[in-house]
Amino acid sequence: MPDWSYRTFLRPLLFLRGGEAGRRTAVRGLSVVARIPGGPRFIDFLGHMRADERLRTRFGDVELAGPIALSAEIDPHGDAIKALERFGVGMIEVGPVTPENVDRVERNIRNAKVAVCVRTDDASIRERLRKHAACFTDEVTWLRKATVEDVKKAQPSARIIAGGVREPADAKELLDAGAHVVAIDDGLLTSGPGLAKRCNEALLSEVNAEREPEAFGLDAARSAWFWAFLLGVAMFGGGLLAIIIASTRVVLPYDERWSGMTRAAIDALNPRLIPFMAHDRVSLAGTMMSVGIFYAALAWSGIRRGAHWAHVTVIKSALVGFFSFFFFLGFGYFDPFHAFVTAILTQFTVLCMVLPRSPRQPAVAEWRESAAWRRGQWGQLLFILIGVVLTGAGVVISIIGCTSVFVKTDLDFMRTTAKHLEHLTPLIAHDRASLGGMLIANGVAVWLSAQWGFRAGAGWLWRALACGGNIAFAAAVVVHIVVGYGSLLHLTPAFLGWLAWNVALALTHGWLCGEATAISPRAYTSPSSAPQG
Repeated sequence: MPDWSYRTFLRPLLFLRGGEAGRRTAVRGLSVVARIPGGPRFIDFLGHMRADERLRTRFGDVELAGPIALSAEIDPHGDAIKALERFGVGMIEVGPVTPENVDRVERNIRNAKVAVCVRTDDASIRERLRKHAACFTDEVTWLRKATVEDVKKAQPSARIIAGGVREPADAKELLDAGAHVVAIDDGLLTSGPGLAKRCNEALLSEVNAEREPEAFGLDAARSAWFWAFLLGVAMFGGGLLAIIIASTRVVLPYDERWSGMTRAAIDALNPRLIPFMAHDRVSLAGTMMSVGIFYAALAWSGIRRGAHWAHVTVIKSALVGFFSFFFFLGFGYFDPFHAFVTAILTQFTVLCMVLPRSPRQPAVAEWRESAAWRRGQWGQLLFILIGVVLTGAGVVISIIGCTSVFVKTDLDFMRTTAKHLEHLTPLIAHDRASLGGMLIANGVAVWLSAQWGFRAGAGWLWRALACGGNIAFAAAVVVHIVVGYGSLLHLTPAFLGWLAWNVALALTHGWLCGEATAISPRAYTSPSSAPQG
């Protein structure tokens, strides 16, 4: 339940059931997901929420993954701890633990990968759970916001956990006041499951920056971002060249050699065949240019600044795209230029995979929820859905390109039958399968970028989406109009997708391109250097 699904439609549904019933439903759902095979990895995939290692901190004798904790109000029995431990928290509290529920709690926390604080008044239970617990509530001081500074002055050696976090600004204020760990309680239900992640990223904005990455040079060539950037530039350049060819000659010399037909002969066979091929190739070229823009932006503004999510996005998208090279081989057509380009770009991708990422730069703080952020959740959800739909459309087009090749509207446009074009089917199948593969790569890039990369200050990502998406949709729509392939059934998905894309851009602009919401000027102290008493 990431914020983009929780804040848009899941939270209203949970709140209809009432606060306590909604909490139980949410915990039950997380518990089920965490227990199915692959469930924890699915949670990681959705949220990418693990705390950055720069936030690691000591709490007495225990090292925590970060200074954010979850209160026992969320999951008192630890039923969903396998899911909640992946939310970017450093500690989870459970309890009250009594003789009636101790077996259940022990079973749940036994193999937890996060520090567990147990709330109990029973000495025998403390002794039983000690090997599973990082601390007990009687060993630390749990406070609400208003009393932290007073207790810190009166008991300098106290290990303080302060609750009441509902937005990142609360976490900063509590840590500035002297708390060692800050806890999210009902804020997880009101603000969303991404609250711990947003707190972590806001706190990271004030951690000292590492060395600014070199733009170009020998050091840059030893970094993953450089080759991802070249991959993007090459993809864009290849798409630009392809759109020029597809808008003029369309049929290349090796197409003529393979088919045994000149361009004039192909045109004579069916005067609508070359315009049909042009519509496929221009659509492919526009998608290539779009992917190139995304990769270059992800490399320059993401991977170059140490963003793990951007690195994973480029690699997953590129590998899917290059695998699609094999889609059309079953028809016996081998495109030497396509093979040459794929071989070169695959090497760029491998270098991006094996070379190190750049030093990590501070995140942009989002201290408070804003109207732009809330509106942006709808835009983020829409972009994710568009990415999923593009991926699915690419799969469908690839399947068509590997099997029947033509759909009814294609044959209606060319006023012919598949049997009449049988000799040229492998050539057309190549275009279809290539377009499908590139759409899959494009869809994956959009999907994962929207799912993991949306945050205040990511104006560069918004601009990449605005430019890359509109280029792809414009190329696909305009070429249909130019060649006269105006089937409403065929064009409606493209028009709806283009409209949805720009609606999503409008919804996310204020969030991604706006300034972070500021709070007090007091600087946050890195948790690793905070006094522990």
